[in-house]
Amino acid sequence: MNTRLVRGFVWGVVATIAMTLVHIGIWAGEGRLTIHAMATQMMPAIIIAKMFGPGLPVSTHLLLAALIHLGYGGFWGAILFALARRVTLWNGLAMGAFLYLGSHIFLSPLLARGDAAGGPLRIASWLSWFSIATHFTYGATLGLLGSWQDRAQRTRLETEKSELQVGSPRPVTPR
Repeated sequence: MNTRLVRGFVWGVVATIAMTLVHIGIWAGEGRLTIHAMATQMMPAIIIAKMFGPGLPVSTHLLLAALIHLGYGGFWGAILFALARRVTLWNGLAMGAFLYLGSHIFLSPLLARGDAAGGPLRIASWLSWFSIATHFTYGATLGLLGSWQDRAQRTRLETEKSELQVGSPRPVTPR
């Protein structure tokens, strides 16, 4: 298996956790953080409700929502690592912007959220800024972790290459 894809998946999961913590922090700051809100208003939870209906126990519902969220966060992390020769903060932010636009252009209408739900423009615009904050947290985290990983790997490879160059003096060990 390609280790770069695995690293991208793992860093994507870590970035998704950071994104979720920002989401929870914003809700906690507003006094809206409840199990009910997490099970009914977070996009992965809405996807699970559409897939399995309302009959799931809340704990199962939230577990599946968390797994699907971490799964597609990891998936898009792996995609970034597969497409970008070098992962940078800017690549990560671009991925966050791509995911933000994708969630609002494709997922929101599918799930009848935001503008697609016919809600007031004020709520839709707040949702947009809120969603921008969380998706750009994902992108920044993914980009920073990826650039750190790529830089560490390049440094290691350059060190190994300089040690193995033909004609370089080799240390002599006394017998």
